[in-house]
Amino acid sequence: MTAAALRAAALLCTLQTCVALSARAACRPCAPQAAPLKWIIVGGGPHGVHIATALLQQVPGVTTDNLRIVDDGPELLHAWKTRTRDVGMSHLRSSASNHLDVREDALRKYAQNTCGKDCCRPGKKSVFAADYMRPRLDLFNDHCDDVVKRHKLRESHVRGMVSDIVPGATTSLRVRRNDGLVDLRAENVVLALGGGAPAYPEWVCQTAVSRGLVRHVFETSPEAGDSVAIIGGGISAAHLALRHARAGAKVHMVFRHDLREQSFDCHQDWMMTRDASERTGFIPERQLTFAGIDSFEERRDIIRRERLAGTMPASVSRGRNGLRYAIESGAVRHHKADVEGMTLVEDGVSLTLTTGAEIHVDRVLLATGFSKKPPGAGLVERMVRKSDLELCSCGYPAPDKYLKWGDVYVAGALAELELGPSARNIAGARLAAERIVEGALLKRSV
Repeated sequence: MTAAALRAAALLCTLQTCVALSARAACRPCAPQAAPLKWIIVGGGPHGVHIATALLQQVPGVTTDNLRIVDDGPELLHAWKTRTRDVGMSHLRSSASNHLDVREDALRKYAQNTCGKDCCRPGKKSVFAADYMRPRLDLFNDHCDDVVKRHKLRESHVRGMVSDIVPGATTSLRVRRNDGLVDLRAENVVLALGGGAPAYPEWVCQTAVSRGLVRHVFETSPEAGDSVAIIGGGISAAHLALRHARAGAKVHMVFRHDLREQSFDCHQDWMMTRDASERTGFIPERQLTFAGIDSFEERRDIIRRERLAGTMPASVSRGRNGLRYAIESGAVRHHKADVEGMTLVEDGVSLTLTTGAEIHVDRVLLATGFSKKPPGAGLVERMVRKSDLELCSCGYPAPDKYLKWGDVYVAGALAELELGPSARNIAGARLAAERIVEGALLKRSV
């Protein structure tokens, strides 16, 4: 075949391909594919924003032009801000060193620059709680906005839901937006999907959910009415109870134990970054022991033991504005029990407790945390099927020490079998970023 004939055949083939593609819905015929991005982060919560910030500051060549954060919120950190506002949180549980910038002292310096030097000292003018310098929520959120603005992360935000991921040398993502489907490619992808789906107890009536009589605090704004039952005994439940009691509602709290006070939701050893450890010379024994265990089943058992669920710091429990006083004064009634069942009644909901008591309320608010299933279950399951990725018996990923799982990185709950019980909180975001940056720098040097 002559050269001219070969060119004609090639042209015919190209035209046939274009016609075939054009006949399919929503194809972009013959459009040249853009070069892949350097990084895509799936999730625009605290973990996703901090990891993006760390990559921009610490990995050469990463810019807002070649980094994207895919999140379905109208702005980055939307879900975080909504949830913390709705539960009535005043201060974070985390200390001042845990925030979304890279430098450990960044939040304190921001506070001094915006509120004055006295704001970091104990006293009425302080924007930090006395115990562990826990920042006031509005200060923390303002600092988050400053981080997003300084690093131009809004320019990197792609609003949408990732419906499919195809791992490989360059990983492909299909993003469902309001204006249709968009395909993105990147050399590196991070799954920062948060804590997962809210946990609903088995006794919850779905009809009550559909009517708005039962709401989970992580899904919808928890309006109460004149009376409310709050299910749960942790910090979110405490904030909710105090918020609605102050608003004049009749508040019932249902949880099976007495109030449990813990400064944090796990021991501080679990929250120390490698950078802080090297700087202070303190080696956290718990992290060392955890890293030396090969069995992911044993690691899961440690996480269960070490995660202090159903607890709250003393600043939420004690004092005239605390939950303990609210219970003692009758503003909040604590039922030391479980719920056996619920019934819809004309004026709301009736709950039957294991003590035999019945509670009649306008609304039921669930502060029952997240499901035990890993976040992004459908997405993760499809990735596992396509790429034969390793899952542990508990259904969670088994990443390496750089949080690499196959061709993607993981953070938050998906990384807890490597990071330990602090993986889900803001300290866990800093631990994850440290590992991912380390892995990225190692990759560059090879």
